[in-house]
Amino acid sequence: MAVEVEHSMQQNLGPYWAKARDHEAAGDMEAAGLVYQTIVNLDPTQAIAWVRLSDFQRRADHYRAALACAVRAASVATPNARWKSLPYVTHQLLNFDERDAIGAAIEAADWSHPDVLEQSPVLSQRLWLSDHHHLALRLIDHASARLPPSHLLSYSRANALRHVGRTHDATQEFERCLGLSPHYAFAHWSLAYHQKSTVPGSRVERIRRAQAALPQGTLEQVYLGYALFKELDDAGDIEGAWPALETAARLMRQRIDYDPAREARGVAALREIQWRFPQAAPEARNTGQIPVFIVGMPRTGTTLLDRILGNHSQVASAGELNAFSRALSWEADHFYDAPSGEQGVRAVAAANPIDVGARYLRHTTSRHNGHRWLIDKNPVNAFNLGFIARALPQAKLIWVRRNPMDTCFSNLKELFSGNAYGYSYDQAELADHYLRFKALGEYWQETLGDRLHVVDYEDLVADPTKNSEAALRFCGLEFEPDCVDITRNAAPVSTASSSQVRQPIHSRGVDAWKKYADHLEPLRQRLTQGQAQAR
Repeated sequence: MAVEVEHSMQQNLGPYWAKARDHEAAGDMEAAGLVYQTIVNLDPTQAIAWVRLSDFQRRADHYRAALACAVRAASVATPNARWKSLPYVTHQLLNFDERDAIGAAIEAADWSHPDVLEQSPVLSQRLWLSDHHHLALRLIDHASARLPPSHLLSYSRANALRHVGRTHDATQEFERCLGLSPHYAFAHWSLAYHQKSTVPGSRVERIRRAQAALPQGTLEQVYLGYALFKELDDAGDIEGAWPALETAARLMRQRIDYDPAREARGVAALREIQWRFPQAAPEARNTGQIPVFIVGMPRTGTTLLDRILGNHSQVASAGELNAFSRALSWEADHFYDAPSGEQGVRAVAAANPIDVGARYLRHTTSRHNGHRWLIDKNPVNAFNLGFIARALPQAKLIWVRRNPMDTCFSNLKELFSGNAYGYSYDQAELADHYLRFKALGEYWQETLGDRLHVVDYEDLVADPTKNSEAALRFCGLEFEPDCVDITRNAAPVSTASSSQVRQPIHSRGVDAWKKYADHLEPLRQRLTQGQAQAR
């Protein structure tokens, strides 16, 4: 009877779904939204309709309403067996950094249902993107035992293994993925940046075959170009590697929307705020949660410092959270992502700092795992330091710096996911961003004073004991000598450094840019001119 009622309801709603799709195709989102609202009024269990309503609220910049619709979608999807909706529901939850909700929704699903099995590659990806790595592996193993071999499922498994530190197993799984789909660009790229080939250059020809087999100008060609660069670089073929990187970076820049002028206006707006910072109450020094924010440009050693401090017996690490930006978004009822433009900065500047801090602490409580100190190392929080200092007086703020050329080159040779760090694909834009970022760091040092501790990457790798001890004492912690052995830290890592930080601390990255000095001359000149003008 229940199945018949469900079928009847779907038939009754069919004309509404068709009408909503027609409105969307015509670009009339307001009319489409009204139809989706009618659908959930008639049947509140329609998870996809809630997702669409969340999207429309997001476009209208109504953060709270958008989040409410996303949460409602999750709340009805699993109890009502809306398994086909799970990828869309969990993707929407990712936009709000609702990681616990993603894990709960997928874990509660019927893993043996054909719709869940069919979507297990994307659902397992959602799990490791939201830091549920071991749950992802469970789902993958369950699905793999019930499905034909799948390169997508194999690729997801390889990434989950990589994040939990099972390096050799991850390498084997990437190879298995490529055995199933030899031209799968994302696996070529992931493997290249995960672990060097046993025989340098031995993977180059199969990457070239994949390039020849796939259409030009596609995202797949971007990933293959970065993979080729990394393999040739590892083999010491500098003159072969550089054109691969330059071509791939140019193609990636054409695909993304990055506005340096908007970023510059946002940074200027931050510097115009009249900052007033409360002092941490004496009792807060002895009780309660203590967030530790590690910031800096990507590829400057933030993950390395995170691994060291995360080794401490009283410290947990949450990796890269968006929780603080989302707390600002909620209180301002405005979608805010750092770095933001001028309008976004001014919108969240008016948010109540006490409420922002309280929401952040509530959202991160589950990640403390019984520890008082919790590391949040999202690099973009560098733009949020003023807001953090206002909202969380007890927070510890650490800025990691690195040599300008090494910083920029490390960003240039990294293919970041999505549209993140759009400055990193053009030498001029990269230099300008670095200079802007450096000036912002100096501004925060002046503004925050002893609230901000600065760590230089070169000093950290040269003398990890001395510099990690200083960072720990800044955080109010006693030094534990075993902290500097980062190979002891078995916690999952989801950043671009997930494979590198499984190795002992080394200084091989210092002055790594010099082997490409001739090709990086435009970058060096732009940095030199910019620094001279700033004096």
